This record gives sequence, C-alpha cells and structure tokens, in this order.
Amino acid sequence: MSGEELSIEAYTRRIFYRALALVITATSILLLAGQKPWAKGVVLGGSASMINLLFLVSEIRKQAVITAKGGQWRAVTRHLLKLTVLAAALIYAARHEDIALWATIPAIFTSQIVLFGGELLGRQE
Repeated sequence: MSGEELSIEAYTRRIFYRALALVITATSILLLAGQKPWAKGVVLGGSASMINLLFLVSEIRKQAVITAKGGQWRAVTRHLLKLTVLAAALIYAARHEDIALWATIPAIFTSQIVLFGGELLGRQE
C-alpha cells in the first residue's frame, strides 16, 4: 500500500473479486477436463465462501455496537446464519450425485485462502 489505508469496503471488494477469480479459474479448468460434478462443487463451495465473507464484513461493522448494547444474542444469531449457509452448501452437495462433495469442501475456504495467501505473499492490500 502506498501509505494510505484501504477502507473496509475496498479491501472486501479486492478479496471478493480475487476469490471469484479463483473460483472461476478452478471451475474452468475442471470443465475443460470434463469434471462437471467437481466444477459444480467448486461453484457451490466458493459461493458459500463469498456469501460468508459478505456476512462477516457486515458483522464486523455492527459487532461493537451490538456488544456494547448487550445484544450478544444478535452476534450469535449472525454467526449461526453463516454456519447455516455452509451447512446448506455441504448438505446440498452431499445429496446430489451431480455435485462433487470433495470439491465443495475445500472451495468453502476460498475467501480464507485468498486472505491468507495475500498475507503470506506480503500482499496485504
């Protein structure tokens, strides 16, 4: 970064679009290799990951206010909502033969991979 701090919106946008690029790239490679169920799994898991990223950012903005007002139950509810998104993606993949569960599981961590990958490579922008 050039001495300027990124806003949380700009940082989130970068992480989101990098995660989206990773999902699109992996999906394209799998489709070209004829692995349609695996491609569907990557799309499903990657989508759940990016939805959770957006929930997380929304949660971060509100957490201090919620906790200060004694509304911890709202924070727990938001966390349960994020877990529900992940569970729904996994259950859906497990129940449909045309979606590879083993592709969905790692794709759920797409946003975290992008975040940690950026940190490990020194790209904290």
